[in-house]
Amino acid sequence: MEQFNQEVLKEDFEIQFARRQAIDVLDGKIEAMDIGPDVLKTEVPVLLAPGWAASLEVFKDSIKILFEKNRRVLALERTEENVSENEIDEKLKRQYPMEILRNATALLRLLEEKKIDKVDAVAHSEGVDNISIAFAINPEKFRNIVFIAPPGLTGKDSFYGLAGRFSLSLMKELKKFVLSNDEKEKERIATVVEEAIKYIVKKPARSIKEEIGISRIEIQKNLEDMQKKGVGVAVIAGVDDVVFPMDKMQKNVTKDQFDGFVSVKGVHNEIINNPEQYMAAAVELLDKLEKKKNSQN
Repeated sequence: MEQFNQEVLKEDFEIQFARRQAIDVLDGKIEAMDIGPDVLKTEVPVLLAPGWAASLEVFKDSIKILFEKNRRVLALERTEENVSENEIDEKLKRQYPMEILRNATALLRLLEEKKIDKVDAVAHSEGVDNISIAFAINPEKFRNIVFIAPPGLTGKDSFYGLAGRFSLSLMKELKKFVLSNDEKEKERIATVVEEAIKYIVKKPARSIKEEIGISRIEIQKNLEDMQKKGVGVAVIAGVDDVVFPMDKMQKNVTKDQFDGFVSVKGVHNEIINNPEQYMAAAVELLDKLEKKKNSQN
């Protein structure tokens, strides 16, 4: 595993967060973030996979929570459209939607560039699909995983159904923005909505392709494979999430598919709106998964 540069460790969060490193991925370039505190809780980094249309700026406060919990964090900005698919295995192209497969391949390329042997992963929404496929391609890279507001666990879906629920979720975010008295929460909600609209307007074709990809992926088989490989998996799902409703999820999955399932109050983007509570819960779940694994060895 790559030794994290000690000079970098001494820099504060804002300096590290602002820095990006361009890495080569499939004939294109993607900006990567790699940050860590002075004292690391574990040498195993957290690979963060944000949800659909979410930049790292959207997840800045969530990343800061991981940083303050003494975890090194790796993440990528959104992949560019000119990232080539030529080097991706044809078998994988037949198995998975290309837009999601491109994102998963980019995550694995980041780990290769950083010489990372193994990671814990925290994934939100579409990021769950990206991590699930990355695991399917190279399962040995993953130790424990926390899925937040996961797609692919609510049964058969459709593009139109998913697009409608995303739109409804954005409306709920706007309503929450209007009613909230918490200025920090209002700022976070505004950033989420602004970034989503900006992404759709800038890349309408890609937005549609990604939503189609999300609607087509079911990850139950991946969960079974994770269990077989000894990868700990926990899920955080919001009771008010209209994008991937928890009641449908509970009807479609069984307890033995996870090592932990936590239902929380909140909407689809609650991890972004209230990271102090929800990202802290994700870190606690990672700790519990590792403790459980150690007790079994």
